[in-house]
Amino acid sequence: MTLPEALGRLLEAGRLPHAVLLQGAQPQALHDTALFIAKRLLCANPQGASPCGVCRVCTSFDAGSNPDLSVTSPDGAFVKVDQIRALRDAAMLSSLGRLGRVFVIESADLMTVQAQNALLKLLEEPPPGVTLLLTAAQPGALLPTVLSRVSLFRLEQEACAPKEALAQELVERLCEHDYYGLMKLQPALCARREDFVAHCDALCLVCHRLLCEKAGPSPSPLAARMPAALAAALPPIALACRDRAQKNASLSILGAAMLIECWEVLH
Repeated sequence: MTLPEALGRLLEAGRLPHAVLLQGAQPQALHDTALFIAKRLLCANPQGASPCGVCRVCTSFDAGSNPDLSVTSPDGAFVKVDQIRALRDAAMLSSLGRLGRVFVIESADLMTVQAQNALLKLLEEPPPGVTLLLTAAQPGALLPTVLSRVSLFRLEQEACAPKEALAQELVERLCEHDYYGLMKLQPALCARREDFVAHCDALCLVCHRLLCEKAGPSPSPLAARMPAALAAALPPIALACRDRAQKNASLSILGAAMLIECWEVLH
């Protein structure tokens, strides 16, 4: 496992901050890196920035049964407030091992605003021995109050997915009540099946980011114009269409139906 240099040095020195945000474009790479760090933090005989791989802790990781590791993933389109409250309660319990506890929040940029606010207390006053590892493709979707309390490490320098540009344009056309401009997006939306799926994922992410911006002190012009009800209604539409696309529904019909359904949210 290759870690960012600064992150590796902190792990080796035993000085990793209590709250770390890992940014990257590949969910699997983020997942693997977070678990590698957790394994190193809880390992009984670490080798520099790496776990030993043979101690009881390491073998329990490999078996997926380490009691001092907790992983929270999105429930549907978002990481919800009840999930973070449960995590917060669990973090107050004492460690079952002797090296602390690690809590991983995957796709933290998909936390609802309420979930992010619920996490703040834990970020500000973590119990002794607790480490929080967050992963995100788009840290900008997190509230400034959350970002200011985590240490960010980028796994890669890839630009954000170009699919987000179309998703943002879709939202702009809706906010401008531009039906014909909206329907003109259908060919690009439906060019390829894998692209359609990625566009649906991007729409969920864009809506979540705009909701977070809307709740912040200085929202972008689009976030200020976008009704909160629209931002909440679009992700379920996108996820339902994504599911149909993966079941080989006709893309041209599905894309048009998706755009019409998005339009009808406002009318």
